[in-house]
Amino acid sequence: MNTNEIREHLLSKAPWVDRSRTVDTVKAGDPTRQVRTVGVGWIASIGNLRAAVRQGCELFITHEPTFWHHWDPPDHAGRTVEPGLTKTRLLEESQLVVLRCHDVWDNWPDIGIRGSWAAWLGLTELAGESDHPWHAMYAIQPTPLREFARQVARKIAPLGEDSVSVMGEPDRVVSRPAIGVGCGGPDKDMVDLGADVLIVCYDGASYWATRQRLAELGAAVIAVEHGTSEMPGMMNLARYLGGTFPELTVHYLDKHPRTWTVTAD
Repeated sequence: MNTNEIREHLLSKAPWVDRSRTVDTVKAGDPTRQVRTVGVGWIASIGNLRAAVRQGCELFITHEPTFWHHWDPPDHAGRTVEPGLTKTRLLEESQLVVLRCHDVWDNWPDIGIRGSWAAWLGLTELAGESDHPWHAMYAIQPTPLREFARQVARKIAPLGEDSVSVMGEPDRVVSRPAIGVGCGGPDKDMVDLGADVLIVCYDGASYWATRQRLAELGAAVIAVEHGTSEMPGMMNLARYLGGTFPELTVHYLDKHPRTWTVTAD
């Protein structure tokens, strides 16, 4: 089996992907190289790539870019300066193949990015979806915002994030949280549907353009890091590949930098 065959399998199950425009392409290495061991992670960080090499992987599958640009063009300036030069040398010397799985896995039913994030947070009762395929609203027991945010923080602690950021009155009661996928987080469509608290990521929800606007619409907002909201989905991708291709050894890798919080107390 080689990377081209794995990519074709994933694309064949994802009719929502436009093959002529998808970023789900091979980013480094020879896609015809035989693959026996695969690493799967949220991003092709140097840490993850080094871990993949140590594990004997011929292939690393990433959800996010390798060289800090969504399309990863060959002439992107990030490749020609550090740490891009170190990453390039590592890939060339190891002959590790890098495949991106982004457009496929965002919308994959149940175990893709959104479904995995909802399950990780314990959101099991679907209460509505918008026309946007990434966004969904769930029903929970009425809970003060402070306590719901605390529940989210507890859920994400095993993923390496030690806190959440919140907008909204702490004692406000919420019962209809909405989520999305990474930067494609819930927006006005979910507020219009009845969502009263939106879980977003910092990368896709800047303060002035998104979070304060959603707050002024009347929604509470909880923000987490981008990777936190998508790592559960990549864990499920590793499980899926291992179950679908038993001849492969698949490792989930999470060696990318984490944020941590310092408070005044």
